[in-house]
Amino acid sequence: MNYNINDFLNEINIVIYEVEEELLDRQKGVPGEGSIKQLESIKSELEKIRNQAQNNVLPPKDKRYTAFSRCVVDEWNFNSVLGAKLCDLAEKYKSKI
Repeated sequence: MNYNINDFLNEINIVIYEVEEELLDRQKGVPGEGSIKQLESIKSELEKIRNQAQNNVLPPKDKRYTAFSRCVVDEWNFNSVLGAKLCDLAEKYKSKI
């Protein structure tokens, strides 16, 4: 089965929701991965990528990068489930769609 733009859009919508849930937790003082600033930045970047995908204006694959994946790898717990999902999504953005 090929991974296509609809698969990517479904996945990014789920991840955006999960980031929003984490953001709400941080705003309530619940500890977890990512600061409020990081999560807001990640959400914004994901929404930009989603809009590009929806409008079929993605940059060429060799020009695609994500700032959030660097943040997750450098600063989050290695066992973070959300962090793993974000890195997986970044890889699909860079190479599969």
